[in-house]
Amino acid sequence: MMFEKIKHWIRFNLYYLGHPRWDTGVSPPELISYLDTHSPGRALDLGCGTGTNLLTIAKKGWDVAGMDLAFLSVFRARKKLKANDIQARIIIGNAAGKSRIDEQFDFVLDIGCYHNLLQRDRLSYHTNLKNWLSEDGTFLLFAHQRTSNLHSHGVSQEDFSAFGSFLDLEWRRDGHDQSSDGSIRRPSTWVCYRRRI
Repeated sequence: MMFEKIKHWIRFNLYYLGHPRWDTGVSPPELISYLDTHSPGRALDLGCGTGTNLLTIAKKGWDVAGMDLAFLSVFRARKKLKANDIQARIIIGNAAGKSRIDEQFDFVLDIGCYHNLLQRDRLSYHTNLKNWLSEDGTFLLFAHQRTSNLHSHGVSQEDFSAFGSFLDLEWRRDGHDQSSDGSIRRPSTWVCYRRRI
């Protein structure tokens, strides 16, 4: 188990030695739509990468915090926000690990973090999310859908049911993740939840 976690940590840090395919530098329309229809508050971006979405959220007036497993991405995110004169707490951490964040947020964003977790780590993620998300707070998730029971990557119906134990579904949009050249890659989903009061 420890070996798998170390391998996972090394893999994501190696991605950021280059330019990971998911680091597009552009915030998705689903996030923009949310920000355009909600008043600013406190936001947490899980798997924040190089800080593109943190910057977008902060420019809409939100107080932002971020977390990522890869120290190289955290370094780049801190540099990006500092260059834009934005104060943010960005930490190296595992969203399914022992929490280094003891605050609550009105909005928690996860674009591509949860779907990479090993199945046994997802319960810890849920526990952390319960602690981080304020009453009536919003959780916006983008994830690949699981296409095979042989792989742990992606979300399954069991994952949606687990989130439903403490969150109310606002909306869900299924689609396909696309590569930069526009070719369809794999089934994906956007899900917006509200914390149950």
